[in-house]
Amino acid sequence: MNDKILVVDDEESIRFTFSAFLSDAGYQVETAASQSEALEMIEQKTFDVIFLDILLGRESGMNVLQVSREVNPNIPVIMVTGAPEIKTAAETVRLGAFDYITKPVHQDELLHQAKMAVEHKILLDRQETYRLRMSAVFQSIREGLLIFDDEMKLVEINPAAVNLLGCRREQLGQTAEALGESCPPLKMLQDVVEYRCEGEIFRQEIIGKDGQPLTVGLTMAPLSGHAGREFGTVLVIRDETQTTRQA
Repeated sequence: MNDKILVVDDEESIRFTFSAFLSDAGYQVETAASQSEALEMIEQKTFDVIFLDILLGRESGMNVLQVSREVNPNIPVIMVTGAPEIKTAAETVRLGAFDYITKPVHQDELLHQAKMAVEHKILLDRQETYRLRMSAVFQSIREGLLIFDDEMKLVEINPAAVNLLGCRREQLGQTAEALGESCPPLKMLQDVVEYRCEGEIFRQEIIGKDGQPLTVGLTMAPLSGHAGREFGTVLVIRDETQTTRQA
C-alpha cells in the first residue's frame, strides 16, 4: 500500500496512536504537531488523506484545511474534534472537509474513515484525469466545437470555433439568440441551434469573422444520459471552403 496519510494534532499521544494504527494497516504516515509544520508539509509533499485536529493549541486547523483545499482540493481532509465541538466539525464539512470524527477515536473507525477517504480520492483523481484528457482532445481538434446546455446556452467553445467564427470565450453563458447578435457568423446558424436540427448538414454558406464567405459542414447531436435524458447539444462545424472551391 502506497497511500500516504498526514496526521495533524498538537497532542503527541494522538499522533502516536493514529500513526501506529494506520501504519499497522499498511499506510505510509507522517505527522505534524502544529499549524506551521502542517502547512509546510502540505505545500512540499503529496498526501492521499489528512487527519486534522480542529484545535491546534491556540491555533485553528481551519487555516490548514483552507490551504489544503487550495493546494489540492482532491485530498480528503478528515477533521478530528472533541465532543463539545461537534457543531463546529459539521461546519468544516460545509467548508470542504471530507468528514469529521470525534475523540476518543477507535481503531476501527479510524481505519474505516481512512479507507473511505482513499477510495474517494482515487475516484476524484480518475475523474480529473478523464477531464484533462477530454479537455486536451477538445482543445486540439481541428473542427469547431460548440457545446450548449439543455437551455441552449453556450457552455464551451474550442479554439477552432473561436478562430472560425470570431466568437469569444467571454460569451459563454449566452443563449443562441444573444450569440447571434454578438457573433454575426453564428447568427446565420441560429435556426440550426435553436431548433436542434440533429444530424448532418453537408453545405451551408455563412460569413466568417473576417467578412469573407465560408462554406461549412455542420453536425449536431444531443448529449444524452441515462434513460435518454438530454443534457445539451454539441454543434460541430467543419470549414469546407477550400474543398468546395476545388470542386
